[in-house]
Parts: sequence; C-alpha cells; structure tokens
Amino acid sequence: MKKRWFISLIIGIIMVISGCLGYFQYGRDMDVYGSYAMTADNYHEERLTVVVNKLYVADQKVCAEEIVKRCRENSFKSVRFSYDQSIPNALYVTVYSSKRQAEKGIQMFSFSYLPEDGDGTYNIVNDSDKFMLKLEK
Repeated sequence: MKKRWFISLIIGIIMVISGCLGYFQYGRDMDVYGSYAMTADNYHEERLTVVVNKLYVADQKVCAEEIVKRCRENSFKSVRFSYDQSIPNALYVTVYSSKRQAEKGIQMFSFSYLPEDGDGTYNIVNDSDKFMLKLEK
C-alpha cells in the first residue's frame, strides 16, 4: 500500500514539473521589453530589448529571424512601431530569456539586421532582401 502511494506521488510530482517546464518553454510569447529609436535626417535606427520567455533557445538564428519578422510586420504584443513616420534602416536587438534576466543584465544573445552594402537608403520593411542578419554572441 505504501509503495503504491509512493509511486503515485512520484508520478504526480513528475507531471507537475513537466507541466511547469512545458509552460515556461512553450506557453509564453516573446515581447519587447524596451526600445530606443535614433533618427537623423533620412536615417532611422531602432534598438530593441526583447524577452523571449523561454528557458533556452535551441537555434538563435531562427529566433532572430522571428524577431525581425515581428518587427517588419509590427506584430509585437505590447509595442507598436510608428512606421508612418519613418521605417528603420538598421535594427539592433539584445535578447533575454526572461524579464528577470533582463533586469540582471544576463543576455542570451544579440544581433544586428543591417543593409549588406552599408547604405542607409534601404529599410527593414520594404527592402528586407538587401539586409543581412549578424549574430553577436
């Protein structure tokens, strides 16, 4: 009887831990934690801090591409960029796993999304084929 109760308890604990880990990895969506825009004449640069709300990121390039896609589509949950004023010519992003890690300054990785030729005439929405993604860490 005690053995059966003990096994049921262990299975219950494993299920609770699995549920929590599943939620922390897959149950939450990424969002912008902070943003900073710099504009000079016809040049607009956007610097973002993004919280992915994941325990780990298996492929940083895929994650970075998803962040760029959301920036281009302006589809982050809590931030809307005003692309009617100007569209960024450069994008710099620092990625954190959680808000707590962002507050501590412990980043997962960072990346930049810049024009291949270094010319500031292209923007991330209309000319994405002329941009290059560069992971930095």
